[in-house]
Amino acid sequence: MMILSKLLIAASMALPAAQAFTSPAAPVARLHQRENTLTVLSAETPTTEDAKEGQAIKEFLQENYPLFESTIFSQIPNVYASLKNEPFTIFCASDDVMVDIDQKRKLQISDPRNVEITEKLASYHFIPTGKVTRERLQREDWSVPKTADGVAALSIGGVLTAGGELRVGRSKSGGFMGFGAKEDGGVVIGNNDAKIVKSVNVGKEGIIHEVDALVAPDLIWRYFDQLRIPGF
Repeated sequence: MMILSKLLIAASMALPAAQAFTSPAAPVARLHQRENTLTVLSAETPTTEDAKEGQAIKEFLQENYPLFESTIFSQIPNVYASLKNEPFTIFCASDDVMVDIDQKRKLQISDPRNVEITEKLASYHFIPTGKVTRERLQREDWSVPKTADGVAALSIGGVLTAGGELRVGRSKSGGFMGFGAKEDGGVVIGNNDAKIVKSVNVGKEGIIHEVDALVAPDLIWRYFDQLRIPGF
C-alpha cells in the first residue's frame, strides 16, 4: 500500500498544494495567475433532490456514452451521489474512442488489481464543482501580447479536475505529418490534445464535453503496467 500511495502521488503530476481542492464554506471561483489554471471550489451536503439529479445524469451517460460510463466514469466511488445541485463538468469519450482503446489497456482498466489507478484515470475526466463551458475555455486574453503568428493567448492555460491539472489549448487541423497545421477555432484538453467535439448541458448546472480521446495524461498508463503483475 505504501508503494501504491507513492505511485498515485506521482501520477497526480505533483501539483502545488495551493492548487489542490479544499472545502470552503461557500463556493469560490479562482483563476491562479501563476499557473493560469481555472479552479472552482465548493462544499455542500447532498440532499434527496441531489440524489435524483445524480440518477438522471447517470441515465443520460448510460444512454449516450455507455462504454465510457461503464468502463471509466462509474469507477469513481460514489460519483453520482456527489453530483449535487451545483455546477460540474465531465469530459466524456465517445463509444468510438472507447472501442479503439488498445486491448491490453482495456484489460488493465478492468483488472480489479488496478482499481485505484483506474479511479485516478477516471477522475481526470471530472470537475465535480465547476461548470466550465466551451466558451470559457476558448476565451482569449487581450491583456497580453499576441504570439508571433498574431494569435491572442487563451485566458486560461488549464483546468483542475478531480484527478489533477489538464492543459487547455487550441486545436489544429490540416498540414502534413504534423507540419503546417492551422488553428481551426476548436479547443483541446490534456497532453493528448483531446478535442472537444460537442458540448451538452445536463441537469440543472452541469455540462458534458464529448472529446475524441481520453484526457488523462499518458503517464498514468505506466502505473497500470507496473501494478499489473501476471500470476498474482
